[in-house]
Amino acid sequence: MATTSTKSEWLVIIPDKPGSLATRFAVRSTHLKGVQPFRDSGVWKMGGPILHELPANEEPSSLKVLGSTIVCVAESKEEIMEMLKRDVYVDRGVWDLERVQMWPFRCTFRNP
Repeated sequence: MATTSTKSEWLVIIPDKPGSLATRFAVRSTHLKGVQPFRDSGVWKMGGPILHELPANEEPSSLKVLGSTIVCVAESKEEIMEMLKRDVYVDRGVWDLERVQMWPFRCTFRNP
């Protein structure tokens, strides 16, 4: 008998803690290495920083970051929180998990 997966896509918004921008940039490469397995497995569909305004140029230091957004695949909010808790942005005090927001997400269209 075949089983059906109960995993769904979720839209996740993770605010940064005040004053954490320098730490965010300092550990960014470690963060990107840490999320690579989620990307490779297809669990994290997309992600990136939420910006306060459009950047003046392409230099990361010009970004005014408010937090992060992720579209991921999971069975529950609890599963997502367990993934987030393992991230260096949590360990180093960048992400504010007390204010994280998560919603089930249905993608209407997706471009390559």
